[in-house]
Amino acid sequence: MEVREKIDILSRLCQMGKELSSSIDIDELLAKISKCISEVCDSETASIILLDEEKKEMYFKKVAGEMGEIIKRIRIPLNEHSIAGWCIVNKLPLIVNDVSVDPRHFKQVDKKTQFVTRSILAVPIIWGDKVFGVVEAVNKNQEKNFDEKDLEYLTILAHQAAVALKNVYLMEDLRNFFSYSVEILISALETLEPFAQGHIFRVARYATSMARKLNYSKERLETVLYAVYFHDVGKLAQENIYVSRQEIEKTHPVKGAGLIENIKLLEASAPLVRYHHEKIDGSGYPEGRREIPEDAQIIGIAVDYDEKWTSVSNSIDKSEFDEQFLQYARGKYADHIIEIFREIIGKRK
Repeated sequence: MEVREKIDILSRLCQMGKELSSSIDIDELLAKISKCISEVCDSETASIILLDEEKKEMYFKKVAGEMGEIIKRIRIPLNEHSIAGWCIVNKLPLIVNDVSVDPRHFKQVDKKTQFVTRSILAVPIIWGDKVFGVVEAVNKNQEKNFDEKDLEYLTILAHQAAVALKNVYLMEDLRNFFSYSVEILISALETLEPFAQGHIFRVARYATSMARKLNYSKERLETVLYAVYFHDVGKLAQENIYVSRQEIEKTHPVKGAGLIENIKLLEASAPLVRYHHEKIDGSGYPEGRREIPEDAQIIGIAVDYDEKWTSVSNSIDKSEFDEQFLQYARGKYADHIIEIFREIIGKRK
């Protein structure tokens, strides 16, 4: 029976590893780990405590059970006067089967939550030399004691948590790098065309508002947003400095698409960049095509609107311009896109 139980638990831990590898959402990852801790260690509850290195304190990031929301507001000083703090400072696991006789138990958590802690098994979450925090199994069920077998299982989960957190933080760093790169790109474009300051952000608001009304998935909405950010990048890719502004305008969709189509993160956005100036009546450019993806059309109408309004904003009433634009858009964009856009600019007023 004991062998069968161990096989089942190790199988659950392997499954946990697979689940963690398929997600980069930190809350989802930690919720899965927290639930698994209670299962494999047979504990009443479980918690994941992360280290705030800047403030030199610890905080509960995820807690299994009903007290989760209350306990997440509690901060614990980083020192050896708590079981989690002792584990972080010493980079060692700890089994305390009777916290009432251990001075390292941080009693403020129980006081604030009205929870009675009897026993704790804690293992630090470590990647190389970096300590992310601690995983804890709290209160062994049926008033039993945590043992070396529980420690073995929780150590495996702590290693899995370390890998998961490392991946999440790496992705966050990459996203931040990408965001800063986009900001630099937008600044460069606005330097090139100072009259269009704020154009990309306004187009992004219009296009993403339309995408949400069309019930786009998160992934498809991100594809639209990236296409908006890079829709004018081809204007920075002109080899000949003597090319006219008209020529740059006509060729920039193709050049921009060519720049991003080999980047994995942006490859789905490349066709939207290529076709954002096309119209379904064939009057657009660079190809004069009539079959245009819906995603490209919602970017196209947003770009068209903002460019035209920027050029006449000092000489016409906004409401009058809106009606004129919507009349102009008839036949150039699909009817349902025009109606959604009408609703969006109407709400903006």
